[in-house]
Amino acid sequence: MAKFDEAKVLYKTLCQALDSLNWKYNKEEHEDFFMVFTSASGKDANMRLAIRIEVDRELMYLKSPMPFAVPENMRDTMGLAIVRANWSMLNGSFEMDNSDGFVAFKMVVPFMQSMVSAEVCRYMILLSCNMIDKFSGKLAEIAEGKLGVTEFQQFIDNY
Repeated sequence: MAKFDEAKVLYKTLCQALDSLNWKYNKEEHEDFFMVFTSASGKDANMRLAIRIEVDRELMYLKSPMPFAVPENMRDTMGLAIVRANWSMLNGSFEMDNSDGFVAFKMVVPFMQSMVSAEVCRYMILLSCNMIDKFSGKLAEIAEGKLGVTEFQQFIDNY
């Protein structure tokens, strides 16, 4: 099966997975990628999720921006916190652009010559929401200077 056809099947599978969760979403189809935009509400945050299926790169990529930017004077501290958060997770990761303080959660699923199931799509979405909900409030506190790395590590250890 050609890359485009595999990506198109995955796109349909992703939409079916969202439908099975009764999730509202918007979608876009392009020549070289497919996009799904959705959102969720958690304890600490409203989460925006963008899921992109890249034809040539053969991957499904979820990205969720955090609702805050990290001030320049807190970026080193945030970097340390992100390393600790990522160490505690098996899948997915937080990232920060040090030039502007943009923080996001991301998760990548490759699909080279394989069929990704609706269950994997649901797992990616639900796990991402869980990790964002778990960490976003504490990461915001770090960005605001209200929480240090030691206290953040204690939160991780006691979660």
